[in-house]
Amino acid sequence: MDASAWNARYLAQPDAWGTTPAARIVAEVTAAEDAGLAVGTSVDLACGDGRHARWLAAHGWQVEAVDFSEIAIEQARAKDSDDGRDGSVDWVVGDALTWTPDEPVDLVVIGFLHLDPGSLARVLRNAGGWLKPGGHLVYLGHAAENLRRGVGGPQDPTVLPGIADLASGAEGLEVVSLRHDLRPAGKATAVDVLLHARSWVER
Repeated sequence: MDASAWNARYLAQPDAWGTTPAARIVAEVTAAEDAGLAVGTSVDLACGDGRHARWLAAHGWQVEAVDFSEIAIEQARAKDSDDGRDGSVDWVVGDALTWTPDEPVDLVVIGFLHLDPGSLARVLRNAGGWLKPGGHLVYLGHAAENLRRGVGGPQDPTVLPGIADLASGAEGLEVVSLRHDLRPAGKATAVDVLLHARSWVER
């Protein structure tokens, strides 16, 4: 799918995923901070209209929020405000497959980016290479198992990752958590897949 299709989707349905960040991403970032990750620089890759980037900035992070949809970035900028927060967001139009930050970062968050397994693994490996020593990477997406056992999400099995796909993307990193995550979705349950990893540090 190209940017024009996503531009049309955001024009037709602003706030498609609401303004609240995914609870699992919040929990994983918070746990990383509790375990010693200092609040610093971060990337929200494939940020959509920015719900995770705004949450990070509200908690003091300096965020580069990147998406290839110009409309999503325009909508994200329109919703953004610096009032009452210590962090900031730089909204960037860029392709997750090719964009890179200028300098290493402390945290990369990737929420619900769905590509073919090879491309997703490549994005994850690239993102892992952006991390400072001890930096963290958090990916959350709809799982392949969601088609049979869950509800919602993409219905194309070629873009739904499994555990092995994320394990391939974590090559070279220390894996903190790699698992399915069951998420209440109304009266049903969605099946997500989570990778939380960090760059190795000398011990």
